Amino acid sequence: MSHLLAPKRIIAYHLRGVAAVCCLLFLLCLGIGQQSLAAAPPVWQPFGPGGGGWIEDVVSHPTNPQEVWAMTDLSGLFRSQDAGVTWRKMSSDVERGVVARKQIVSHNRQFAIDPTEPNRMYWGVCGMIWSSQDGGVSWQASYGNPPAPGNDKRTGVGHAMTVANDGTVFALDHESVLRTSRDHGATWSELTKPPVAQNSSDTPAFPFCLADGTLCVACRPSAGLAVSNDGGNSWSTKLATSIILNACAAPAGTGHDGTLYAFDSTGRLHRSEDSGKTFVVIKETRHQWKPGLRFAGGLAVSKSGKVMLWALGETVVSMDWGESWTRHRIETNWQRGSYAGMNRYASPEGKCSALAVTADGNVWLKCDSSLMCRSTDDGVSWTGSTEGLQVLCYFQGAAVSPHSPHQAMVAALDQGVFKTSDDGKSWQPMRIQPEWWDDKWQNHDGSVVKAHPTKPETWFAIIHGHGGTRHPRLHRTDDGGESWRLVLDVKKKFGGDWGRWLSDAEMGDLCFDPINPNIIYLSNYQLGVLRSEDGGATWVHTLKAKNGLNLVTSPSGQHVYLQCLKRNGLYASHDRGLTWGITYAADGVDGLAHHPTDESTLFVNDGQHENYWSYKGQRPSKLLKSTDAGKTWNELARLDGGPLYVDPVKPSVMLTSTLHGRGILRSTDGGMTWHEFHFDAPSHTTRGFTYGGLPGSVLYHMFGNMARTTQLYK
Repeated sequence: MSHLLAPKRIIAYHLRGVAAVCCLLFLLCLGIGQQSLAAAPPVWQPFGPGGGGWIEDVVSHPTNPQEVWAMTDLSGLFRSQDAGVTWRKMSSDVERGVVARKQIVSHNRQFAIDPTEPNRMYWGVCGMIWSSQDGGVSWQASYGNPPAPGNDKRTGVGHAMTVANDGTVFALDHESVLRTSRDHGATWSELTKPPVAQNSSDTPAFPFCLADGTLCVACRPSAGLAVSNDGGNSWSTKLATSIILNACAAPAGTGHDGTLYAFDSTGRLHRSEDSGKTFVVIKETRHQWKPGLRFAGGLAVSKSGKVMLWALGETVVSMDWGESWTRHRIETNWQRGSYAGMNRYASPEGKCSALAVTADGNVWLKCDSSLMCRSTDDGVSWTGSTEGLQVLCYFQGAAVSPHSPHQAMVAALDQGVFKTSDDGKSWQPMRIQPEWWDDKWQNHDGSVVKAHPTKPETWFAIIHGHGGTRHPRLHRTDDGGESWRLVLDVKKKFGGDWGRWLSDAEMGDLCFDPINPNIIYLSNYQLGVLRSEDGGATWVHTLKAKNGLNLVTSPSGQHVYLQCLKRNGLYASHDRGLTWGITYAADGVDGLAHHPTDESTLFVNDGQHENYWSYKGQRPSKLLKSTDAGKTWNELARLDGGPLYVDPVKPSVMLTSTLHGRGILRSTDGGMTWHEFHFDAPSHTTRGFTYGGLPGSVLYHMFGNMARTTQLYK
């Protein structure tokens, strides 16, 4: 049985008893105590292209012009401390609290910052309300209970949040029940329901407070703006014939405490200067909107009276609270910036989900699902700014070139395949099937990419088209990604029932025989294992099985193993993939890793978790080791574990991802004992680990996040 430690800081591993106290006092006397240790760079750093998926919202810190927050539909919450240039994921505590769900499903207006005590933050996600008292560094459950393990059916629409100037927190749940807390989230009470439609993904609600305490709620596509002047006890409906797409209030301390702006579905911008009692139309745009369209437009106002309205097709800016307006052509000054995606940057077409301005009024940020961009000239020009803002869906990790550790490729759902040649500083999209790429938004899904072990310019990648072409297609490049050719159309060659949306199409792996790389294995969640003996030119179906995911081989290539996520367990072939049999029967294997030099030693986590997140069976799961190529197994620990990693340079060093509160663990004695190696990792758990190309370097990936450490041995 392993012995687990769960400290939050590295210092806790090295300081014990009286010696710990003395050492800590000494550090404090020198002025380099806990504060400087906490300020040290985190062990895990984001790695991979940004953007993709859906960036739902962007929220500015009320007093710090360098801090902004972004909320995503699958990857959680991100913070920028340089006014939106770079980002870092800040959702680990919430993932830990809900037992590491596959998705942290969130929508806009579900994150709010206390305007007078900005260290207090609130996030209404996972059917709960989470609060932070330290500026988003850590999160605690404030309202509601985590979903039961295995329950992924719980509604993904959380609480829409806002905070008044006196610290009163308002939260509107998915049934439009309005709750309030006057003690920073410690206790909650119900208020009168506002007269709006039910809050859902189809009718998202957005509450906000005016500086004078007036509370407003809109819920598109229901008409009207609900206004309360008594803290949510009674309501009146204003703009009753208008569908309000977006609304916001003037910041406090500007002398405009009763001013609010409301943008409707016909493109009209309304303004009230008497706390919502009366409205006048101050601007009309060409905006066209219909129910279901997520690009509802952006609206923001700065403390100096600058108002920006991002409508579909145009952006207008006022420098005087909306009295006069200047129009900017969206396409005129449009730069890709750090956004590596092939779509959404060439022709923005006015797409906007949310808009914000920093506390000093100097930087505007807008999001339109896969793209975050920023303007420093009041909307004249815009630049993509997604570094670290990862919303891509990774089914496999990055493939680092064995010939150059600075070169890697990664495949991502919705966005295809990307390549870096500068150690992840920049990423370029690969035009694998050019006829699929144009300026229109279409899904071009990548799931697997691998580097050839002996040919530096050769890579393989699996991509899936859009609509009815979502089955896997394997492509090969021999010039480092400049050109690609199709080597296997899985549906055409082997059939299969492939639906419109990705289900089991994206799950799979590819690996090479270590001795003869012309032998290639390709696994697929629906079909099993395919094998090629001629470098991918021709293929045979050697194992018909369901639920297969990861492949590994022994150092000689004689033994090949297939990990199945549910029901089948672990398959093994002892004749280089020609014949197969089950070598470990289980409801599912969540982790698989082979010793890099020992021909017969491998490890599994028999987690019995479907897709890493939904739990079935008894917990905790077991970590098992075999020293006879899978014939017999010995239990090393019970860790409730998922993916496994054995370091190729120092095989005694291992990593595992756990699903029940422990995060990432490290062993330095071949799996006998384990200790926390989470240390500020952006995600609480991982979907898999890969070697980073240099000793001590390892990458992890989760569904919407990838990070790297170079300190595995420290």
